[in-house]
Amino acid sequence: MTRIAALPALAICVLASVPAPAAQIAARDALTGAPVQAILKLDHDTGRTARIDGRLRAVELPDHVTTITAQAAGYRSLEFHAKKNDQPMTLLLDPLERPEKFARLETQIAGTEARALQGYIRHAESGRAVAGVRVEFEGTDTVSDAEGYFQLFLQPCEASGTERSTLRVQAGAQGELTIDNILCSPGIERRILAVGENITERTSDTVGAVDNGNSGGHVPRPPAHSAPLVEPLMSPLEDAGAIQLAAGIQPPASIRIGFADAACTQECCTGSCGHTCIKSLETYVRNGLHREWIASWNPGSLRAGSVAYRSYGAWHVDNPRSANYDICSSACCQVNGHTTHSSTDSATARTAGVMLSRDGATPFRAEYSADNNSWVDPNSSLSCSNSDLSCGDGFAGSPAADWPCLNDPVSLGQSCFGHGRGMSQWGTQRWATQPDAPLWTWIVDHYYNDNGSGSGLRTATMTSPVELSAGAATPSTAAPGTAVELSALANNMSTTEHAHLLIGASLYRSGTGYIDDSANDKPFALPSGTHSVGRPFEIPATASPGSYDVLISLYLDVDENGQITAHDLPLALLNIPQALQVLDGNGDEDADIFEDRFEPQTITP
Repeated sequence: MTRIAALPALAICVLASVPAPAAQIAARDALTGAPVQAILKLDHDTGRTARIDGRLRAVELPDHVTTITAQAAGYRSLEFHAKKNDQPMTLLLDPLERPEKFARLETQIAGTEARALQGYIRHAESGRAVAGVRVEFEGTDTVSDAEGYFQLFLQPCEASGTERSTLRVQAGAQGELTIDNILCSPGIERRILAVGENITERTSDTVGAVDNGNSGGHVPRPPAHSAPLVEPLMSPLEDAGAIQLAAGIQPPASIRIGFADAACTQECCTGSCGHTCIKSLETYVRNGLHREWIASWNPGSLRAGSVAYRSYGAWHVDNPRSANYDICSSACCQVNGHTTHSSTDSATARTAGVMLSRDGATPFRAEYSADNNSWVDPNSSLSCSNSDLSCGDGFAGSPAADWPCLNDPVSLGQSCFGHGRGMSQWGTQRWATQPDAPLWTWIVDHYYNDNGSGSGLRTATMTSPVELSAGAATPSTAAPGTAVELSALANNMSTTEHAHLLIGASLYRSGTGYIDDSANDKPFALPSGTHSVGRPFEIPATASPGSYDVLISLYLDVDENGQITAHDLPLALLNIPQALQVLDGNGDEDADIFEDRFEPQTITP
């Protein structure tokens, strides 16, 4: 590397006088790849702004890192950090409304075994729609319409679920695109395909396994003996209520990913990423989970994986791999792209904003690899990079890397396929397909906290993306047998809606204990941001008069039964001291004050 200090003094002066180039920035739709007319708020004090669109445009930024907000009609704002000499970047903005064509196809195949491929053909440089492009996949083909849109209905997967296919795109003068090794998965796969002048590309769409800076790993096929065990190994649901949650942590507003192209479709390894793509954290998870896990896997496995994937990416926002981006897009870091799948989209939405933390304040570097069993089958061709297999068969871990041994009976007899640290990807699927399968929260807690008994790096707990504040009871005085309205402000720190929350409440008074009203615990959806939430509370006719604390709680409906149970994940609890006065049975407020029921003395002057 050439050192500036070795140059003559005059050369140093000349170099110092050359102004840094302006940053090159473009904006596109995160779901369709379409160009977006956006405004950048460059200086929140002066109100200085700049306009950008689908093509890279020069934008004058400060020499120092600054916070910028991108805004566009019909899109969620995207906040990110940048400075003048950063490499070219594309902003992927999340639309407020999903494309109508996405919803229509979901309706068409709902409740069936049908599979489909849909997406958009975009020009790599501008993001404009490219019509008339032939798309061929699994023996069927179609042509993109005027909006660049295409869709194909596909045959169901075979019973093995391991068949792979090749996608071919023929765009005439715009070039050709071939993507090999696409794994068959039920549901809808969505792709943004970028073409350009005389572009010929061939890529392999293998499923990645995070290797965290070592040689890249993949999960191209199931390890041997991967079928679920016939008998349940244990009943983990019995202990699900013991899962602990770290304090609420604000997920990063965005994450910078290194790519090789402005369309954010070409993966790259650290050191070869010449373009930065900036996405919301949830879009990042949707664009990568199906590449690190397998979209046809059980929902419990995918939900557990989404927490690990999100936390690993969020950790890199605070600990970037490069000055230009937080994390690269290939298996050198964590595989990411510009495709999604309906099954992993659903898993991501179920866990929105949930990460892992060891200190209760920052995201945890939640490592994982394909199969962390500490045993190598001498007849296996799978690659094991774990240098410490001292835990033995049926255990996961790498003590030399501060990942203690973990009893993981579902891995017994499986050859090591990875580095042994953190979560076992195939292990999540084996747990999720047990006859008495644990919930995804148990799986996460198992691999990252040894179900409450962890040590070393295996001591991370899940974080909450939701906070409660400003609670109240209305009216604040009520008689037994009547109802009051309990309300609070709920802040969803994730960038997407939480559609599967439950709101619970209790009253508490010393000497009386807790009074619940489970009949009015209700499911609700909480959009991103701060919103007022509430629920009625029926005061029992037998409630003793006095002053009660009001407790309002939010849970994630993990077992999906619409009721708060020990299996659900507590996200937030708000205690409002002495917020409700319960009168005596006659509605006498004064008797409520004197709990010993003695009359107050009247003092006559």
